[in-house]
Amino acid sequence: MDPRPGPTAANTATDGPLTTRECLDFLRSVPVGRLLYTEDALPAVRPVTFACPDGQIVIPTGDNPWFTRFEGTVLAFETGNITASTRSGWSVLAIGRARLFAGTDGLGGFDDPTRSPWSGSAGDCYLLIDIASLSGHRTTLLRPTGDHR
Repeated sequence: MDPRPGPTAANTATDGPLTTRECLDFLRSVPVGRLLYTEDALPAVRPVTFACPDGQIVIPTGDNPWFTRFEGTVLAFETGNITASTRSGWSVLAIGRARLFAGTDGLGGFDDPTRSPWSGSAGDCYLLIDIASLSGHRTTLLRPTGDHR
């Protein structure tokens, strides 16, 4: 478990843009995000587990050859959280060039077992997205009159 304090509900009290630091803190506070890519020139989304140790999105591929299509391409990655009762939360979007990587040697943040988000072996493969653009937003979703969901 990451010893750094994660974002709290108080951090999401008002709408507005997030700082880069807040975006990174929020990214590190959740284990699942959405990989955004194109499939036959149409937008596509796939939920994935990930880590964000040091300026990169690291996605374990489980040696699935499906991920090889992304080598060298620009991808987007989104994650967020909305609390149902308050309809408030946040969303973070990272954009960057992807590359495949075998093993964790050389991956920042994976050399410390207390920070490593999953156990792995030397031959495991990962999809890395080097973050070139990072943005985020606090948001409160509108609730129509009479909607008590």
